[in-house]
Amino acid sequence: MRYSTGAVKTYVAGGCGGPDLPLTIPEAANFRFFYDFAGHSVFSRWEDGNVWGSDFRDAGNGDLEPNGGSDVPQIYFFTGHGSCQDPPTATSPDFLVVCGNFGKPNFVTIGTECRWGNGAGNLQFAFIDASCPMDLVSIQNSWFPVFRGLHMAVGNSGTSTSDTLDSADRGGQFAAYTAGVPFPLSWFWPTLSVGDAWMTAGTIDVQSGCCAVALAAGVDRADAIDRRENERVSDGRPDPVPNWFAWKWVCA
Repeated sequence: MRYSTGAVKTYVAGGCGGPDLPLTIPEAANFRFFYDFAGHSVFSRWEDGNVWGSDFRDAGNGDLEPNGGSDVPQIYFFTGHGSCQDPPTATSPDFLVVCGNFGKPNFVTIGTECRWGNGAGNLQFAFIDASCPMDLVSIQNSWFPVFRGLHMAVGNSGTSTSDTLDSADRGGQFAAYTAGVPFPLSWFWPTLSVGDAWMTAGTIDVQSGCCAVALAAGVDRADAIDRRENERVSDGRPDPVPNWFAWKWVCA
């Protein structure tokens, strides 16, 4: 499987608000360690200003940009800022926030701008480690339209006081459980389904009340639930028909 990482540490110096997130760069490196060890191939590994908002936007085929578009690989891991509401409502948007040198604006509204797996797109697994990119109350509004061949997405639900914290471990542990690492690492990190892996790792270094969320699409209820519970990165399942959605969560 081809995978990409996008990690944004520096926000303040670029005039993109803040705070800076110094652990995102080592977190992405930890993710790559496990995926490389498992035999997956890196497609792109951009950092800071080289992670552009346009990498995630479907309009104008920014997400198919051949040097780093998020819909080119099968797996994309993003670590950086999101944006939280206090509290979110059913119509509140979810965001990815970068600090790009180009491809602005830096705020990406997931529900209206991201469409993964459509056309020539390849993305099967969207792993979003940020602040509040998958709020439970607005998941239908913000995430159902995104699935156009996408199999599963993971993120966190919360508020500015129930938030994810900067962490080098959360993404690394998630990678260890999803990549399918061979012996001897498999003694310590058996391969889990994407959903179970995020339920295990997604609440590492988060504030009380922050929830790890995993969302899957399927042709019907049974298919969506099966993917939510059982699909692994290397299963080789066909792209789902997004007629039904199933999600689960666990909160700190």
